[in-house]
Amino acid sequence: MTQKSWVEFKVKVAFEYVEPIAELFKKYGKDGIVIEHEGGWNPDEGESPPLNQSAILKTYIPKSPAFKTNLEMLHIGIQLIGKLTNLEIYEEKQIKEHEWEEAWKAHFTPLKIGKKIIVQPPWHQLKTTEDNIVIEIDPGLAFGTGHHPTTMRTLQCLEELIKPEDNVVDVGSGSGILSIGAAKLGAAKVLGVEIDPVAVKAGRENLIANAVSGKVRFYTGSLPNENIPFEWSDLTLANVNSLVLTQLGAELNRSLKSTGILVASGILFNKLDEVVSAFAQNKLYVAEQFQDDDWVTLVLKKI
Repeated sequence: MTQKSWVEFKVKVAFEYVEPIAELFKKYGKDGIVIEHEGGWNPDEGESPPLNQSAILKTYIPKSPAFKTNLEMLHIGIQLIGKLTNLEIYEEKQIKEHEWEEAWKAHFTPLKIGKKIIVQPPWHQLKTTEDNIVIEIDPGLAFGTGHHPTTMRTLQCLEELIKPEDNVVDVGSGSGILSIGAAKLGAAKVLGVEIDPVAVKAGRENLIANAVSGKVRFYTGSLPNENIPFEWSDLTLANVNSLVLTQLGAELNRSLKSTGILVASGILFNKLDEVVSAFAQNKLYVAEQFQDDDWVTLVLKKI
């Protein structure tokens, strides 16, 4: 079968020119736009962007009958914008279909976690035994493949702490990896909340692929949530970030049973004291603490 090919068209530009270039790419790129904002700062941790922020925009032009016309119009548009501002990067290269499919898939390989959990993508599966808990994840645009230290540690804690027929809450459910793990480890019911609707969609598709949609429900949003009753959760998993954890302390306490356990992850070490203090103010104390590289995971109980 002949591989479809594109030309990747990439430009780096000052932030105020992102919108006109995005419109140009929408009109002539024909196959979507990627906008990569400048890194080095974390808005989730309350950090501010640099004063002279820039972004990289990419579009992909299919080798179709209109290819030459579309490419020429992009060249003209970029040249005009280049007269107004400095374009730091202006590149184009040919890409075949299999190249970009395999490039990102190569980084998502099967992973053994804890005593019996295996996380694997649909395209790369390990031989397993009856004792294994297999979580099949196609992340799509959602966070959560198990390879990040925070996800890995949360899964390990989940395996150790969950009891048969527990009610579980998953805050920041992402790809659904933690919720699926909880369901397969014996939870009675799992309720997940996620602010990104694209991630909610990806998570629901993963529930179906893992045959646990009868036990798990995902809702768009965060805490508080009308679908999560007061003191309902035996085990709450919150793999988000330091800022969100400090903001949600009261609601995490509210949703947790008096005997419940909270696993809070996604905490950078330099933010640990702030998070612990916020939890203490909301009557949650640290029972266990784990550190993986710069990341900390806390196991907390109610005071």
